[in-house]
Amino acid sequence: MGLRVYGTDPQRAWAIQAFLTPSSRRALGGVRTKLLDQKGFVTFINQRDLEVLLGLGTPGQPCFWLKRRYPEPGDCDWVGFYSDEEDLTDDLYEQELLIRCDYPLIPEGTTVTRRIHIEDKVDIIQTDILLWDADLEQGLCPDPRRETITNRWKRVERENVLWGSLTAQTA
Repeated sequence: MGLRVYGTDPQRAWAIQAFLTPSSRRALGGVRTKLLDQKGFVTFINQRDLEVLLGLGTPGQPCFWLKRRYPEPGDCDWVGFYSDEEDLTDDLYEQELLIRCDYPLIPEGTTVTRRIHIEDKVDIIQTDILLWDADLEQGLCPDPRRETITNRWKRVERENVLWGSLTAQTA
């Protein structure tokens, strides 16, 4: 945790924040890694590509657990730093769990604004709002389950931003 990783932009340093379980919906297995840069942007990277960036895998050499060769950054197989809806849902759930430390029942209208790196040259600031802290179908309140998070939270704003024009976030 905290180890710095660099991609194609040498000014952007990514720090490893967490490891997430593999996704059954993805062609590439392995753990997913959550990263945070110096301006507060979150992104994710698959295990195979992270191994290359850390020097644990060499482009062109076999990846023993994937049964394929490691790609080189920029190759057509390279994914690199990328956030999809599943990653964003996991990140939102983590944010919700942090809020629950202070509010066991999260007040309706609570907002979460996140800086997110979607893919190369695509950075956004996204705000989500809590509609209700309950499962209306089952009558569960509060509802802290990950599988129902998209029923509780809705995106209300998504703005494209230029990473180079923003300053670091303060805590």
